[in-house]
Amino acid sequence: MIVKNQQNEIATIRKESEKRLSPSALPPPQKKKLGMEDYMNIMIRQLQYQDPFHPMDNRKFASQLAQFSQLDQLVHMNKKMEGMANQGRETDALQMVGFLGREVFLKGNRFIKGAHQEATLVFHLDRPAHNATVYVYGAKHQLVRSFKVGPMDAGDQHVAWDGLSNKGSKAPAGGYEFEVVARDAKNRPVPASPLRTGVVTGVVFSGTKPLLEVNGERVDLGQITHVGVAKPTGLPPPPQRQTLPVAPSKIPGMTPRVAPGAYAKATGKTGPTINHTL
Repeated sequence: MIVKNQQNEIATIRKESEKRLSPSALPPPQKKKLGMEDYMNIMIRQLQYQDPFHPMDNRKFASQLAQFSQLDQLVHMNKKMEGMANQGRETDALQMVGFLGREVFLKGNRFIKGAHQEATLVFHLDRPAHNATVYVYGAKHQLVRSFKVGPMDAGDQHVAWDGLSNKGSKAPAGGYEFEVVARDAKNRPVPASPLRTGVVTGVVFSGTKPLLEVNGERVDLGQITHVGVAKPTGLPPPPQRQTLPVAPSKIPGMTPRVAPGAYAKATGKTGPTINHTL
């Protein structure tokens, strides 16, 4: 005989089933990585449920303690290294502010030519060159101008392009590329590395590492070969003010100063005699 009450009703049974099978009653998700607390709990459980007739070996227990200590030290060391790395990035960012206003040399053969301006091409020679040929290419990699230069020493070289094409017409303003083919006195090739120049006008701190702004372009510090002093603008110095001497007698309201002996020369008399009584 089944006694009917509130506990064995279908509605009550459904509610109890929903409570037991609800997501809150489910076990927490498993971790993909084990931390120090997990290792400590495993070691404590191992000690609690070990066989009293066959306890854990002292050597194994000491080895596990050593591993746990090494893990703890590695975790702390990793945190310290992350802190040092963050401090290093902040120091690098502050040091890059010192590049403002400095002329830098970058790796690359691209340059920008103005409408009515000449262009200065910079490249580096590993050895002295007897002669070299400079090739200037346009935006579509077409040859615009080629000209020869004389003997040059090793190091950074500056060559001026007059802005004319091989046909004698003025090249339009825009972006260009150049290439240098150099040879020594024995007609052996000399490596020539094109360089770009520009003045640092800003430092961008957005992103994982700071970048320099050169000629409107964001440049990584690894692209810079060396740093120099920015060239002067070529403006003449401001004129200095010159003070013209003015005679005291021409200033209104001022009594002219008489030079010593002028009274005697003008009147033929000596000045008034002053007797001193002691």
